[in-house]
Formats: sequence, structure tokens, C-alpha cells
Amino acid sequence: MQWKSRARRILYLFVSIATLISYLWMKGNDFLNVPHNYKRAYDAIVFLKTHKTGGSTITNVLQRFAEYHSLKVALPNKTFGQLRYNYFGDVGESLSRDHIYDPHGNMTFDILCNHVIFSAAAFRKVFKRKTFYFTIIRDPVTNVLSAVNYFGLTDGYIQSLLMKTNTSVFKYLPRYEPKNVYLSFTNNRQLFDLGFPPWKSPRNLINVRQFIRELENNLQFVMIMEYFDESLIIVKRLLNWTFKDILYFPQNKGRENLVANLTDGDKGDIINWNRGDGVLYSHFLQRLLKEINKNGPGLKDEVSVFRQILRKVWDFCDLDEQDVSLAIDRTPWDPGFMYRYDECGLLRLNELQYLERLYKYANR
Repeated sequence: MQWKSRARRILYLFVSIATLISYLWMKGNDFLNVPHNYKRAYDAIVFLKTHKTGGSTITNVLQRFAEYHSLKVALPNKTFGQLRYNYFGDVGESLSRDHIYDPHGNMTFDILCNHVIFSAAAFRKVFKRKTFYFTIIRDPVTNVLSAVNYFGLTDGYIQSLLMKTNTSVFKYLPRYEPKNVYLSFTNNRQLFDLGFPPWKSPRNLINVRQFIRELENNLQFVMIMEYFDESLIIVKRLLNWTFKDILYFPQNKGRENLVANLTDGDKGDIINWNRGDGVLYSHFLQRLLKEINKNGPGLKDEVSVFRQILRKVWDFCDLDEQDVSLAIDRTPWDPGFMYRYDECGLLRLNELQYLERLYKYANR
């Protein structure tokens, strides 16, 4: 079978060289301009990371972007490896200068993308420049299901919930929830991550709608996980980025399914308990769909091309010990780029692995 592997590599090398020649012919001497000459649309970027919504995948995008463009990332002021060292401050706290690791002491940052409870007033004390604030949210039913599957083997209250013999476990959620809302991953956690006051009920829809109006005043964009690629393309446009800047590899997938399927009764229990998250999700989903429709077929075409590029990159990164680079041609939405095999390692680093890498850079 070795000859088949050798033949496959020779064929791939031939295709790569042919693609590279075509790419250089199209771009002329522009291929020397690596990385892309990024012109900032904003002075700083803040990603409000919510739990179990695809935020770790976005975090990797931002971490790589920071490294490629030599940008300064705000890092939690904690010892690497301690409990919740990827969170700024303690459970339920918002951002403060004391929460940020800054060995050089100038307190000026280009990107923030780790867990922290949002407070517009607190963030503005640190990010005083023109800042792009965005986040990502998800359908509350799949959000709760993901949280249960992800934390079910490690979190005490979820373990207790799953040990019930009754199959409709979700109707018992109110009984098992921690008193501290920030210790719960199943009680309207998206709202609380984004700064909804913990002393207010997330099932009081008057309070929730008022909070959503405040969010609209403070955020430039809200991604929707169910429209992940469409959302990411819009972020690319708003930030003047390239396809290479938004490449991603899905993070935190493949966890054990402790609760694989939901009945209609389960879904109803989750929706009823997470009523505030439901209103939040519905509001920003409608806003995104309007934005997608407003951009017409051009956005859909760009998303389609981006997905083709993603597949090429993933396939390229699945090959072993390749010394050649992958050439991505110019498109109507992008100047094209070269992708080196060593970059695949960065693409696959999880949030904590990349955080360790960024701590080392911060100490230089």
C-alpha cells in the first residue's frame, strides 16, 4: 500500500505546483505581499464569548488574527492552568484593569476574546478607542442540550439532574439550578453572559426587551450559530478582513451525548425555563435574516465560495508532512492567499492551547 500513498503525494504535489503557477500568474508580483495589508476598520475588537454557542471557534479566529497582524491581546491576569484561567476575574465579575495581564503596563489592547460578563461602562474604561463589539448566540434548546452534554460529567447540578430516572429530566431544571446564576449553564445563560442583571428575572419579558434595547446600543453585530458562515462573512465585511482571516476549524465537537434526543416535552420545558434567551435569540435572528436578505445573492455566493475554500484548507491540513503550500485563487470578494502547512497547527489549537501561546508572546 506504500506505493498508493507515494502516488497520492506525487499527484498532490503536481496539483499544488500547477495551482501555484496559476495563482502567481493571476496575481503577478502581488504574491509577495504576505500577510494581507490589513487596513483597520476599528481600533479594537471585543468578542463577548457566550457559553456553548460556538464561541471557542471564533476565539481561535481572533487569536490567529492577532498573531498574524502582531496585535496585542487582553489576557486574564491569572496563572496558566488555574481554575477558570480563561475567564477575566471571578465568577460573575465584569472587566477591570486588575483582571488583565499586562506585563508592560500600557493597558492598550487590540483584541479581547475570553470569557467575561459584559458591562458597557466597565469595558469603556479599558477600551477607550473606536471598538467593534460583537457576540454569538444560539437557539436556547440546542444551547441547553449542548451544555448538558458538555458539562454533564463534571458539573454537580447537571450530574444530579441526569441521575433522575424520569426521562423528562428538563422539567426538573428549576429545582436543581444553583442559586448563583453564573454557576448555571442552563438558566438563560446567554442573557447573563451578556450582562443581564442577576437580580432580575430572565422570564420577565419586559425586563428582557429593555435589556435587548441596551445591547443594540452597545454591540455592532450579533452572530447566530445556526447561520455561522453567513454571520462570519458579515463580520469579515464589517472589519475589512480576508477569507484567510476568517478560516476556522470547529472547536469542542465530539463530546459524549449524555442526552442524545429531545422529546417535544423536553423542548417545551427548556423553552419555558429559558424564556429570556428565547426572546434574545428570536430578536437577533430576525435582524440577521434581514441583513442576509438585504445583501441578496451576493452574500450567498460569497458564503458558498468561502465554504469551498474551507473544505480545501481542511483537506490540505489532513495530509501529512506536506512541504508545499496551498494556493487559493483570487475571487470577487478576496485577493487570494497562500496557506502554509505549518499554519494548520494554529488552526487546530483549542482556546486554552492558544492562550498559553499568547501568554508566552506577552512576556517578550
